[in-house]
Order: sequence, then structure tokens, then C-alpha cells
Amino acid sequence: MTIYNISVAIKTNTAPENLYYDMELYKTDWSGNETFALRPTGKHPLQADYKTQVHPSLDISDPPETCYILSIDIYRKVGVDYIKMNQDPITAIMPLKGFQTTDKDWGASREFEYFETAQDTKKAEDGQVNTYKLNISSKPRIFEAKEHPIGDPLDPFTKQKVEEELKIRMTRPFKSYIYDLTKSPQENGKIKDYYDLVGIYPNQAASMFCGPAAFFYCVQKDRPDIYQQVIKELWQSGKTKIGSLKLEADKSVRHPKGFFTDNGTVKIPAIDWIVMASLRDTENTGLFSINSPSAGFLWWNWAGAVTMWGVLEKWFKRAGATKKYDNISIAHSNLQDVCNLNKYIGKDTHVVTLIGSGMLAEDNPQLKNHWIVLEGKLKIKDSEEEVTISTPLSSLVELEVFSWGKVKNRIRNGLTLGEFLKYIYGGMVFTKIP
Repeated sequence: MTIYNISVAIKTNTAPENLYYDMELYKTDWSGNETFALRPTGKHPLQADYKTQVHPSLDISDPPETCYILSIDIYRKVGVDYIKMNQDPITAIMPLKGFQTTDKDWGASREFEYFETAQDTKKAEDGQVNTYKLNISSKPRIFEAKEHPIGDPLDPFTKQKVEEELKIRMTRPFKSYIYDLTKSPQENGKIKDYYDLVGIYPNQAASMFCGPAAFFYCVQKDRPDIYQQVIKELWQSGKTKIGSLKLEADKSVRHPKGFFTDNGTVKIPAIDWIVMASLRDTENTGLFSINSPSAGFLWWNWAGAVTMWGVLEKWFKRAGATKKYDNISIAHSNLQDVCNLNKYIGKDTHVVTLIGSGMLAEDNPQLKNHWIVLEGKLKIKDSEEEVTISTPLSSLVELEVFSWGKVKNRIRNGLTLGEFLKYIYGGMVFTKIP
């Protein structure tokens, strides 16, 4: 059990003696239950060095890599009045470790900022009503599709559309589109296809972001609050962090081209482009920058989207997870390798596996080209019997996995254990993301 000293700086152009704050530190589970590390502090004056006062946390048993959400409301003191300056709380991802170290890698996911375009705040008399007039600065929007830019009715990155996709993604159980009798069958069909595309899990769709999809599936599963916060911060500022894992969208990611199909639908949900392209492109420089969901035939686009296992391992570790086992191989896995992975399948681990996508779909390659997350043990088809070292290679097998936005038995029909082994190249086992 540990008590942390909670204090952060607020970047502002307003005199600190005029500002007050109210902050809290919490995390939220899938049921919406909040766990507090710091309960709401109530209003306190900002210090002369632009830092909040130091508030002791509750006694916490979480590991220091655990991320919480730090939430701050800013108040402007005018006379005897306190005017709340932000409609919604200013929030950031904050690992507990950030309160123990000066290492900036473990700091908040973004700065707490409050800027005014005019320093003076005056009270205007309007009959019996007192109105405070204040100009607050704002920033331009980050993400914009080249085909349908800001102001276009088909703009995929509006605040409304991003929030709608998150609502669809995070609703349990999944609510499919309800047909609108005022719309044509064609319109209803397009909307249903859109709902199905967004779905309830990260969906790489037409992109090659299977590595980021596998990673964010695990983030969403373990920390739905952090998953949503990452999307929110990337949309607002183009950068964020999970633990010490930095994500930053460069110009090409912020202004993608080729984002739409020929019939005018998006190739990938906006929220998935925002997080997956930003994460994957953070590893790239220059020539390998990602600028479209479809890699096409340009080798540098393929190179920029593909995720090597060392990179995937780094993402999990910097997000606070621990690697427990690894049998990734250049060659095909043998039966013992698969049985070893089978032993780690459980509610407290993530088994991320490298395969040839031909395991899941006809006419796809046998060579390693796709990341999946195992959600069940490899079993003999139509039975509850797990595959063991003595299972005949001629046995038909089944396996529940996460891939392409779905969790289900995705092994193509008729695949035997012997054939299955030709498509798998081992995996990595990680603890849950705290």
C-alpha cells in the first residue's frame, strides 16, 4: 500500500492568484464504477509557481505503472465570485509512477492548459443580471480527411462522429442499427454497414494495422476508460501517452488521403484510424510515414504499417504490462509450442500470436503476416477437448480469437491440427494492462 503526493502544474497566461482548481484522480471499469486515488479536493488556490497544492492520495495497492485519469476544473476568481472556466473537466492519463519520479516519460499524457485571449475579466451589468465576459483561446482541429475536409457533410472526423463511434464501440451488449422507416433501403443499408464496421472491438478494416488492433483490443478490454481517453486526447491534440508509451500523429496521419471507398464509405472507422495510425506511425520516420488506410502497392506504405514483434512487445511493456512468456519464431511452431501457449490462456493474461492469415481465410498467405489475440484454447473441433502433445495431427481444430474487429472461432473450416501448425509462428504472453 502506498500514498502518493498528488500535484500538477497548470500552464496558463493568467495570473495564478486569480485561478482556483478542483481536482480528482480516478479510474473507471466496464460497469462505470469509479475507483478513486484522490477524491475531489474542492476549490483550492493555484500556487505562485502555477502548481496545485500537494494532496495526499488514498492508500493504494495498485502497481506504480497503473494509469489513472487526473481531472481538473479551473475557476476564475472575480471579486467574490468563482467562475468555472471549462465546460468539461480537463483530463489526462496519469500513471501513479509519475508522482514518484521526475522522469518525464512517466508524466501526464498532456499538459493542463488554460489560456485567455484577454487577461481582463469584467462584470457587465444587464438589468438585474450580471454577466462575465471572457475570451478563451481555442485550437484548430487535428484530423482532417483530404477527400472530405472540415465543413464537408461527409467529414469523418467531426466531434459528433467520433463521439458516436465511441458510443457504438463501448456499448455492451452491442446495439445494431434500428431501421428508420423514413429512409430508403439503400440509406438504411449503408448505415447498418457503418454500425457493423465500427462494432464493439478495434477494427483494422482495410488497413494493415493488425499489430495496433491487437494492442488496443487488450487496452480496451483491461482499461476501457484509458482506451476512450486516448482517443479523446489524440482527437483534441494529436498526441497522448499510456504509461510511458507515447503516441503522436504526424502530418500525414492527421491529413489522410484515400480514406473512402469508391461508394463513399470510410475504409476504417475514424476512431481506429486515430489510435492505430498514430501508434504505428510514432515508430516511423520520414519515408515510412503512413498517409492512407490502404497500403496499395507502394512498399514504403507496407513497411510503415507492419508491426514487428519487438515493437509490439515494447508497446505492452510501456503501457505497464509484463511479458510472461515468448516463443515467437522465424519458423513454424511445433505442437509443443502451441501446447505451451495453450497453458497461458486465461482471464489474467493476453496471448498475442503471429500467424499467416491463411489460417483464417481462404487464399490468404501461409507466411507470417498477421497478429491475433487468443481468446480460447486450441481445441478439437466440436468438442471441449484441448489439444495436447498426443493429439493426432489429422484432428480438425477450432480456436476463438480476436481478429479484424471480431471475437469468434475464426479458423477456416476443415483445418487440421497439422495444417494449423503451418500457419502459426508462436506468440507472446503478457499480463493485463494495469
